Amino acid sequence: MAHVRYATQGEVSLENVHPFSREMWGIHWTFSHNGEVPKFSHDPQHQHPVLGQTKRGSLSYHPVGDTDSEAVFCAILNALRCEFRHIPTLPVLHKFIKKLCDEIIAGRDDDTIFNFLLGCGQYTLFAFSWPGQRPGSKVWNGLYYIVREPPYSTVKLIDCDYSIDFNKVTTPGDRVAVITTKPLTNEKGWKEFKRGELLMFDHGKPYSDPEGCASVEREGRGLLSNKCFLKMTPQQERGRYAAPGSPTTTCVSPPFA
Repeated sequence: MAHVRYATQGEVSLENVHPFSREMWGIHWTFSHNGEVPKFSHDPQHQHPVLGQTKRGSLSYHPVGDTDSEAVFCAILNALRCEFRHIPTLPVLHKFIKKLCDEIIAGRDDDTIFNFLLGCGQYTLFAFSWPGQRPGSKVWNGLYYIVREPPYSTVKLIDCDYSIDFNKVTTPGDRVAVITTKPLTNEKGWKEFKRGELLMFDHGKPYSDPEGCASVEREGRGLLSNKCFLKMTPQQERGRYAAPGSPTTTCVSPPFA
């Protein structure tokens, strides 16, 4: 995950550099954002809003810098922590993150630009786009992606005279997804995110629905913790929660411990 920042909110300082990162449930979470989120603009006179079922007295994550990006990242993590007693499965996580995105945009959909990447551990990446233009700007702020897989070809960058032959830098078993704010190369296949679309990427492939996310979970590529945290089982996924101490809960650990 890489981010080149055009500082529209917050000072140019180390604490405001993307991607931001935090630990939760023994999992490393990373976040990069492009846009403007008015609800989370820095204002010393007002507190940032909370999301979901979060209570102000139970906040675990706080922004270090003064960007709307880090503030909304911390709000998302606080909401996840308050919502789940067990590590959620990917379909449940996808559904809840989409709910939070809708909450962040609600009431400010005209002046909110919310494009982000959210990395969850070693396998999973979520990407969401609510595109737009800043007042007085001709720049369209959105997200695009392309999936590259065999047969590979030689492509050329759009903004400079440079070409690359992907046959020389990949293997037949590779599949790679590239997500950017605008297409980088002259090849066919770039797709713009739909307005309000949340995609989960795994092994270079996008998933947009619960069944697709569930198929990744069944392959053993859900959220993995290096700590002893309880993971939501299929029974809990259907009922959403189970009573504490339920015999259906399991302790998960990395597959390559």
